[in-house]
Amino acid sequence: MTHAVPTSPPTANPNYTVKRSVVIAQSADMRVVDITLAPGECIPWHLHPDNEDYVIMLRGTVEIREFHPDKTVTLGPLDRYIVPRKRPHTNVNVSSEDCQFLVVQGPGKVEFQRLPKLDERAAAR
Repeated sequence: MTHAVPTSPPTANPNYTVKRSVVIAQSADMRVVDITLAPGECIPWHLHPDNEDYVIMLRGTVEIREFHPDKTVTLGPLDRYIVPRKRPHTNVNVSSEDCQFLVVQGPGKVEFQRLPKLDERAAAR
C-alpha cells in the first residue's frame, strides 16, 4: 500500500513567533494548528470572535489563562479543553520542557485578534 505525500509544506503561523507553530489544515471556516512552546514561552493574549479553540495536549504541560472571567486551566498529555469564542486567553508553557498541542479552531471565520493591553497587564505583574 502506498500513501500519498502532500505536495505543499505546512504553513507557518503568521500571528506570532514561538518555537514551532504550523498550520496543518485549513478551510474557510476551520483551522488546525500544531504548536510547540519552549519552556516559559507563550502565545500572546488574543481572542477569536467567531470560533472556539479546541486544545488537545500531545506532550508536556500548558496553562491556558483566560480573562473576564479570570480562569487558569492546566493541561497535560491527552487532556482537552475548549476556549469559548470571544474569550481573551493565552497559552503558557510553565514547565521545564517543551510542550506540544493541537488547536482546532472553528467552525466559523478563523481570526486571531491580538490583545496587546493584556500582554502589558501580564508583564506588569
